[in-house]
Amino acid sequence: MFKTTKSKLIFVVIFSIICISITICLIIYKNIDIKDGNEKTLGDIEENIKKKDVQGIDLDGTYDQNDIKCEQRKYSKEKTEVEYCQISGLKNQTIQDKINKEIEHVALNCYKEKVPSLDEVVNIAVNVWNTGNFANTMSFSVQYYAKISDDSEEFYQGTKGLNYDLNTGEKITIDKIFTSDAPIENILRKSAYYSLLQDKTEDNLNGELVIRDYGEIEDEVVEFINLYKRGKLSEFYYTPRYIEIFYGENKNVTIDMKEFSEYIAIYNRYLTSSNLYEENNIGFKNLYTLSNRYADSYYYSNYQKENNYFIDISVNFQEESENEFSKKLLKDKIKAIEKEIENVKTLATKNSNNFYILNYYMSVYTGQDWEIKQRMTDYYERGNSYEMTKHDFEENIEPIIIKYSRELEDSGGIPDNVYDFSETLKIEPQETKEYYNPETGEKLVI
Repeated sequence: MFKTTKSKLIFVVIFSIICISITICLIIYKNIDIKDGNEKTLGDIEENIKKKDVQGIDLDGTYDQNDIKCEQRKYSKEKTEVEYCQISGLKNQTIQDKINKEIEHVALNCYKEKVPSLDEVVNIAVNVWNTGNFANTMSFSVQYYAKISDDSEEFYQGTKGLNYDLNTGEKITIDKIFTSDAPIENILRKSAYYSLLQDKTEDNLNGELVIRDYGEIEDEVVEFINLYKRGKLSEFYYTPRYIEIFYGENKNVTIDMKEFSEYIAIYNRYLTSSNLYEENNIGFKNLYTLSNRYADSYYYSNYQKENNYFIDISVNFQEESENEFSKKLLKDKIKAIEKEIENVKTLATKNSNNFYILNYYMSVYTGQDWEIKQRMTDYYERGNSYEMTKHDFEENIEPIIIKYSRELEDSGGIPDNVYDFSETLKIEPQETKEYYNPETGEKLVI
């Protein structure tokens, strides 16, 4: 009896020791496994959290246009009419030549991806426009149109984009438009959905805007994102405000830089401390971000934004025929406004706490007036000059200028660039109209 009990007791003790040992080993193993698993998860998180490699857009900031000239060239042969850009002004002639050759090659050959033979079409038109020229980068839109037959409305068309880093002459890919921490897929998804929504909107019988098919939009968004994941979104161009991406059969998605400003890198990624250009007085300086200005839209432009003064003058000159009087009138008006600009700069230097604005649009036009049946030279002027404190400008006036400047990107046409501060300063832009006999120079009263 005693021996049996003793044997059982020894067995229980040994069994307990074995169980405890196994339990301890399992606990240690589990702890190691949990620790290793946690370390891996943290590592994955650290990999996914990317640091911003370059700053996004400063919505209150300014930028400079590049000191680059873009000249339009024309090429005509057989059924083909081509208009394209060639740039000048880079110090590095090798890079400049490389970019020009690539632009020319694309302009002369882009249509061949859809039109293998000129025998298949009536005519072909190709246009290359410079859409972005700032922050040491340039962007070009390439569009072609080929009519198949005079007896039908069928045609081939296509759009491409050329985007360059002027430091190296290398092409800019879509990922370089964004900062390293940008949620690119999310940006593309939202932009695609909105663009397709706009494209598929139509009027119903009541004159209300309705969407034809939401399901179709969602399918196209998925298609668009899959193209990005496969590296197939290579055709795009940009302006200072928008990015236009092209895919599929003449489909496009627009990205509004303002909506995703903290993730847009194109304003800062390619800036350098060294100057790339032969001259420094070609492009506009201190333009507000997300706005644009075209020097060749006007006969004369003078834009200067400095510490305590802002000059914005635009002049148009239109002629039905050559006229010496109107040329002299225009020359005198520009000379007068330039003298006023110098006076404003002098005042700004003497009164550093004040802010001065000189803002005018002027035009001179000579043509036949059918009411009085006489040729006349019309001079039109709109604008004003303003004086205020620097604080008042920054808090109340500058936001108006920024808002107006950005809205011009969507307005179309040629704006007069005259700002209305009447609600804030209680002073409206003034208008002046003058009429002259272009043959005698006599001022007319009408």
